[in-house]
Amino acid sequence: MSEEKNMMAEANEETAQTTQSERVIDLGKPYKFEGTEYTSIDLSGLDKLTVKDAIDAQRQLFNEREVAAAMLCETTTAFARAIAAKAAELPIEFFKLMPRGASRKVAGVVRNYMNVDAATENHVMQLEEPYHFKGQTYTEVDLNGIADLNSMNESEAENRLARAGFMVTETSFNYLFACILASMATGLPEEFFTGLPLREVLKLKNAVNDSGFFE
Repeated sequence: MSEEKNMMAEANEETAQTTQSERVIDLGKPYKFEGTEYTSIDLSGLDKLTVKDAIDAQRQLFNEREVAAAMLCETTTAFARAIAAKAAELPIEFFKLMPRGASRKVAGVVRNYMNVDAATENHVMQLEEPYHFKGQTYTEVDLNGIADLNSMNESEAENRLARAGFMVTETSFNYLFACILASMATGLPEEFFTGLPLREVLKLKNAVNDSGFFE
């Protein structure tokens, strides 16, 4: 039995190493920034980011009047470089000034990382990995309570967005709005959702806005 456990542990470690290596981008040709030459960029820090990081990036882009980010924020170059800067712990100017080819590679890694399968059935969102919050472990979140929310809840969430520094436009694209509604529907604190790993953000946004709630 112990031998089997060791084999499983080795397999998991190998998978983790492979996944991590996929997030180290080979730039092809050297990129020079502030006197230092870079041949690769390590985005393995994506694993440390949370939904809150996505919310902060989205708010920053809204405040900077990045018009393209007002809708499907996650598809924009500006959002990808903001997330990449957080993951690599490099200044945003590093990503703004890099050649277009390298920038496209960065955006591709960020988008692939976030575009996980929407594992939500009957409005129960399956989490990619067990999530530990205040002494409890969660593997799924039941969002069926979304159907019981009313227009006053919507208004309350919109006011919460405004207080958080967002211009209230099309709320169905807003990550914080999804967290607020999910909190209302489940009774779990907002921090539960903002603390989820980054790769859960699009799944959560899509689950909260599932058209099945409005039929």
